[in-house]
Amino acid sequence: MGRKMRRIPAAVPLALSVVVVAALTGCSDSGGEKKKDTSEQMARDFLTAWQGDDLAKAASLTDNPTSAQQGLDTTHKQLGIVKAEYKAGSYTKGADNAPSTLSYSASLTLKGVPDPVKIDSSIPVATVNGKTAVHWTNTIVHPQLADSGKIKRERTPPKRGSILDRAGNPLATATPVVNLSLWPAKIKNPDALYSALSAPLFDLDIPKLKERVSKADPNQAVALVVLKKDKWDNEGQPKLAGLPEIQVKEDTRQTGDVAKQIVGTVGSGDNADLLKNADPSASPSDAVGASGLQYKFEKKLAGVADLKITVVDSAGTVKASLVDIKGKPSEPIKTTLDPGTQKKAEEALKAVTDNKNASIVVIDSKTGGILAAANTPTGGDNRAFTGRYPPGSTFKTVSSGALLKAGLKPTDKVPCENTLVVNGQTFKNYDGLQPMPNALFQEDFAQSCNTAFIGNRAKIQDDTLNKLAQEQFGIGATWDVGTVTFDGSVPVAKGENDKAASMIGQGRVLASPLVMASVAATIASGKFQQPVLTPDDVPNRVPSHDLDADIAGQLKALMQGVVANGSGKSLQGIPGTVGAKTGTAEFDEKGETLTHGWMIAFKDDIAVAVLVEKGKSGGSAAGPVVNAFLR
Repeated sequence: MGRKMRRIPAAVPLALSVVVVAALTGCSDSGGEKKKDTSEQMARDFLTAWQGDDLAKAASLTDNPTSAQQGLDTTHKQLGIVKAEYKAGSYTKGADNAPSTLSYSASLTLKGVPDPVKIDSSIPVATVNGKTAVHWTNTIVHPQLADSGKIKRERTPPKRGSILDRAGNPLATATPVVNLSLWPAKIKNPDALYSALSAPLFDLDIPKLKERVSKADPNQAVALVVLKKDKWDNEGQPKLAGLPEIQVKEDTRQTGDVAKQIVGTVGSGDNADLLKNADPSASPSDAVGASGLQYKFEKKLAGVADLKITVVDSAGTVKASLVDIKGKPSEPIKTTLDPGTQKKAEEALKAVTDNKNASIVVIDSKTGGILAAANTPTGGDNRAFTGRYPPGSTFKTVSSGALLKAGLKPTDKVPCENTLVVNGQTFKNYDGLQPMPNALFQEDFAQSCNTAFIGNRAKIQDDTLNKLAQEQFGIGATWDVGTVTFDGSVPVAKGENDKAASMIGQGRVLASPLVMASVAATIASGKFQQPVLTPDDVPNRVPSHDLDADIAGQLKALMQGVVANGSGKSLQGIPGTVGAKTGTAEFDEKGETLTHGWMIAFKDDIAVAVLVEKGKSGGSAAGPVVNAFLR
């Protein structure tokens, strides 16, 4: 070497001499100065940037940043990397002009893959013209990945499961469709375009379409039409071939017109919020549940796709297999819905006038199975299941149960007064009800006398309604129905005024139409059966139990009396065993007292509840709907 090496004293241990020698071998005498080999550090810096998902920085450390950036981005997406851990291994200095290499081990968590994928490869580093850089090659990602090859991710989802009615027939299925739109800026031959779009298949008003296009932003898509995929493939695509302004996006649409709001819809997986609810393997090209049961049971209805991830060469030949997972078939969801009953329920809601919001729920009182549920208008929340309303006098079925248990008999004399004052608060009967000084309790129930019930509140305790509502009718328990529901609330009374209001379904008492339909079903059958929509998928259903024998028969007879002699006379003449209870529930809106109209009823083994928001009274607003349905 160019300088004289000093002698190592004999007292220095041998191990130290090895270190020194090793250090010396890493030196260069170019220009008479020592130069540290930076290849290993360069490779480690590349690995650190890659580990931190800073692909731009990692690429900048290579001899071809553009290709490296593209290669890292592409393979990252092809693999579907969610999380990556890279661990440096041994460093090998290149002999002669060969690159030095740093081996590494990768543990990759990939989208839709339960176990980490292990890859061992190496990072080459070369010095060219005095500059040290990572030599970019696809083999850095995988040793069998040639620069002309690629990572191939094949995902095959199963056919989406169907939502079935009580007989096992599909209520609705997801049908492949294509959304056609127009890109105004790309229109080259307007005559050819509009001539093609005038075909009957597209059912477009061409003059109106031309007007829409003329007013549109040239780079803003103009929606045209949605076609079933088979229609597009066989008829639509040939007609529009060669028109660059036509944009085609594949999607799925719900087909079937039974209980749409309950069944729900299917949307595109490019909606990030919907994709979060899907199986981890789902992709933006998938059809995923967007609402209703389709959303609730997305994972069961979608199943799990088969997934293969391989390294292939330019000819498509598999060079290495990284993932080979057999998926899981989709499963159907069976409901208790009856299409015939559902259709009748929807038709019955047409009796509602003035475009008022209204809901109907129909239950099989023998099983608790929900046969039908509908709302008008159909948009928004399923108010039949989730609405929170004061139930008004329909709740007198429950408070009657409490009074009967306390010893009151249907034939006991309970006068009905015009008004009743409780601690300065005046309670009155619904307009038009005349005083009945000699009324029996069964007459008070039939005519829905508020003061008769409130006047007997002393027979029960502050927590009586709360306990009886839950223990006998399941109100306030947590129901596992198979979809989102509001299961009612009957709080413990806070003083006399609160208890007085609770006796007639006002104050803080709240219920949904589903809850009140269940009350009618419980009275009709003499047994509480928690309502259910998807019986095979509700592991936490509230246990069924018999209605207290002391009140079961009496409550049923009281409801029959409403039809025979009371506010439910409109149901007279309907064959079978028929009972009902009307309700007019007050609520405040912007300082004004308004009312909802209720009616609950049963006919043999069928129970129904109808709510008409802002209806004048139960008899006048909800009665016609129940009448139309039961007849």
